[in-house]
Amino acid sequence: MNMGRLARNITSGYAGAAVNGLMLLVLTPMVISHLGAVEYGLWVMATALGSYFGFLNAGSGAAGVRSVAAHVDAGRAEQANRELGSIFRIYLVVGMVACAGLILLSFTALDRFHVTSQRQGPVRVLLILIALNFLVSFPFGVTRSVLAGLHCFGLLNAIEVSTALFRLVATAALLNAGFGVVSLGAVQLVASISGHLARWLTIRRIAPGIHFTGGGAYRGLERGASLFSFLSFGYESVRTLFENADLLILGILAGPQVVALFAAGATLASLILKGLQPISGVLFPLASRADAAEGGAAAARMLEVATRVNLALAMPIVTLLMVDGGAILRHWAGESFVQGLPALRALALTGLVGAASLTATTLLFGAGRVSDLLKAESVRYALNLVLVVAGYRLFSLAGAALGTLIATMGVDLFLILRRGCAWAGVQSSGFLLRSIAAPLGAGLPVALVMWLWKSWIPDPTLPILAARGATCLAGFALVYGLSGTFREERRLVGRAWAEVTR
Repeated sequence: MNMGRLARNITSGYAGAAVNGLMLLVLTPMVISHLGAVEYGLWVMATALGSYFGFLNAGSGAAGVRSVAAHVDAGRAEQANRELGSIFRIYLVVGMVACAGLILLSFTALDRFHVTSQRQGPVRVLLILIALNFLVSFPFGVTRSVLAGLHCFGLLNAIEVSTALFRLVATAALLNAGFGVVSLGAVQLVASISGHLARWLTIRRIAPGIHFTGGGAYRGLERGASLFSFLSFGYESVRTLFENADLLILGILAGPQVVALFAAGATLASLILKGLQPISGVLFPLASRADAAEGGAAAARMLEVATRVNLALAMPIVTLLMVDGGAILRHWAGESFVQGLPALRALALTGLVGAASLTATTLLFGAGRVSDLLKAESVRYALNLVLVVAGYRLFSLAGAALGTLIATMGVDLFLILRRGCAWAGVQSSGFLLRSIAAPLGAGLPVALVMWLWKSWIPDPTLPILAARGATCLAGFALVYGLSGTFREERRLVGRAWAEVTR
């Protein structure tokens, strides 16, 4: 793939990520304002429960991208269709199982999450709407995989942006009209159906030879695609369980109000890794190609350069959350949410650790090293369960977030990064110095300046908070422009810009 196309794919991904991030930032205070903190906590718990059943869909996306990327460009469209058909059929059945399971849970387990009797009816309807979404999103999720595998990231992200804007507008309209938490689930279901339909119509137009049900001549299961789907399922399901474990554990231990406090901080911290997803989406198929060519210099370069880029993009957000997290929570969600500041800071550091290991994770996944990732995520999940429960009992909300940070640091630094370096043929000690310590050290002066400003004006107004944000971004941009750490990245950006604009 040439630099121009790579740059356009990443740019379109950032357009989609920006809209999704904006929607997240706008929707959360909107829901809190119209429904209150308790109803917001119920919405978060319901979606977390849905995610726990939604983990059954894990693996379909990666398997579909890998099948299309590996076969269509090589002229083996029929083989791609066979593998896509296998994935479609597997996840159609799994979607039915997940739908039935979540509906059953909605009638049997709400008492365990401290949902009062008068609120159980709306929450049950909300869970049923989420369950019905499984019947659509599980099998038809391959439409997203096909577009990614064809490197049609511009079309894919345009559809994602359109559905995100629909969700934002429809949610605002329904909340302003006085509808409750159930309306959020209804909008989510309609947006999901619309997005899958739009992707299917797009595939019919640009790649009529692709049949994600396998085509009329094939109705079986392809062993290779099924095996990769199974391994990917194991890995991504444990990741999904890990990402939602904190909310459900706190729901059981403390109830919706504590969940709401934690979720507000987790939502802000999630922006760190969400902002890096466009790069990961493009790297995944490239990792498959590099692995087929037995790694070499291309694999090592991807690991080192992309890790530095991920840290460079993550550090300004982490710095703002660490320094001005309390003011951000106050202006964004309300005064009562400021008590979740210690949890927000711990989760922001967790996001920074995740940014350091994200490239290694993506490359290992794209190269098919799923068993290594599955082992690492299993260890992370087990550690997280123990540490979050112990941390909450000892230190309340901050202790729960600290448990997640410790589990992430242990797994990412000692398991995932070492495996990634071994695959790329890079020495671990040199990689840690060049691609992790050097970017963090280069950005440290900016972080110190922001802390000094914080000590001078500890409780900023909204205009001062905006000025701090702009100063933080400008400071990091200056560091990146002058530091020798990012010399190669500046050269690559220059080449990409020249090819895009020529």
